[in-house]
Amino acid sequence: MVSNLPQREEYFKRKRRKRLIRIGLVILSVIFVVGITSYISHRSKIRISKVELAGGVLVTKAEVESESLKYMNGSYFWLFPKNNALWYPNKNLQNYLRETFKRIDTINISRKDFKTITIEITERKPIATWCDPLPNSTTTPLMEDGSNLENCYFLDQNGTIFAPAPYFSGDAYFKYYGLVVTDRPIGMQYIASTTEFSEIIDFIEAIKKLGIKPKYLIAKGNNEFSLATGGSGQIYFDTKIPLSRVAENLAALLRTPELSTTSSQDLPVEYIDMRFGNKLFYKLK
Repeated sequence: MVSNLPQREEYFKRKRRKRLIRIGLVILSVIFVVGITSYISHRSKIRISKVELAGGVLVTKAEVESESLKYMNGSYFWLFPKNNALWYPNKNLQNYLRETFKRIDTINISRKDFKTITIEITERKPIATWCDPLPNSTTTPLMEDGSNLENCYFLDQNGTIFAPAPYFSGDAYFKYYGLVVTDRPIGMQYIASTTEFSEIIDFIEAIKKLGIKPKYLIAKGNNEFSLATGGSGQIYFDTKIPLSRVAENLAALLRTPELSTTSSQDLPVEYIDMRFGNKLFYKLK
């Protein structure tokens, strides 16, 4: 009987050789495609080198362009440049710029051509300030007019602290205090819930319509607040209770004989406590 073992071995050798050749060709093809793609992607004609800014006022073109080009410097896997117009990191760049420039509210990045991107932004608009330390703090240096030397920052409509605020005399911006405990408050939220912050803004506006002059607001924690009013009075309230109802209860209280006779924005009270639902407590001066 003649054995066919050598023939079988030769057959499998040829089969393995063909498989290795195919694998080698695939690897060489991949290397060739990657190499060609890497070479083409490094051509200056399709690499972003200019940034146009639309909508910036306090955030300048020079700042945005510098930070954008710096962020897109470097390569993916040491092969493909990040600033290639075909795959530049649009979303990540948006997030980076929003974190770098806290004044930016909304941002959109689009490619103008193969060398230029356009960055459209809207900036946060200040509606109030957050200040530290608390009013009448005994450990704070005083200014020439006798008021506390404060560090104040602008707040936008969402309660985001986004930029240092200069000193304003008078009541240029309503002041908020408390809650934020840090030496670097920029980027922090005064209140985590933008809905709750919006309700507080509406409540303060409702207070003004009742003829009361609100001066500043102090967050006490645990959803409790103290609103300082003209005449050095305080209105205590709790956001666990709908503030629209709190405003209605306050309006009813102001119609009582003890308080309805006042003719100025200065309430003749030491405090009004509105933290207990329809039960209101107050102390006259």
